[in-house]
Amino acid sequence: MADIDMIPRSYREGLRVRRTLAAYGAALAALLVLGGAASAFLHWRVATETPLLETARAASAQAGAMRTRLVDAQARKDALADNVGALAGLRGAGEVAALAKVLDQALNERVWFDTLRLARTQEALQAPPAPLPPDTVQARSAQTGATQAWRLGTQIEIAGGALDNAAMSAFLAALAADPALAEVRFLNSSTATAEDGGTVGFHASAALVKHKEAP
Repeated sequence: MADIDMIPRSYREGLRVRRTLAAYGAALAALLVLGGAASAFLHWRVATETPLLETARAASAQAGAMRTRLVDAQARKDALADNVGALAGLRGAGEVAALAKVLDQALNERVWFDTLRLARTQEALQAPPAPLPPDTVQARSAQTGATQAWRLGTQIEIAGGALDNAAMSAFLAALAADPALAEVRFLNSSTATAEDGGTVGFHASAALVKHKEAP
């Protein structure tokens, strides 16, 4: 006996469509739930991370400002260090000791001094050479950063006496051979009478050489 399907085909199609729509609706609802959860999570993360980001930005700005201040402070320190060296050069620090050492090595019992004159010169330079030679010092303004250089010179003039011309010549030769002096010049001399001992009076001049200080 044959089975007879009494359910209309349209009913079956409608049921299948409703089931399909129900499945799609459930999937969409699940997606909406997941999307809402993800959105809520993202909002929470943004709310949590934003203060941390602002704090990091503020710390970065403070660190940048501190680096700028440190750079400025180092620049001022370097300028002051240069100026201390320039001031020492302008004052002739150490020159008297250097000259005393030179003269002590050249003098002997046959030569003596009557007078010793030391004159210092300072010439402002508009365009200092680079690198600076040993006879030049440079100072920098801490406010503007502008620099000024000077060429320094130290001239000495000696008036002394010697027992004879040989002693005088030996003394001047010792001065000329010393690397700490340059431009050693014999200016004049006079010889006393035999009754006054026959000693020789003389005048000489020289320039004190400046050497580059070791760092």
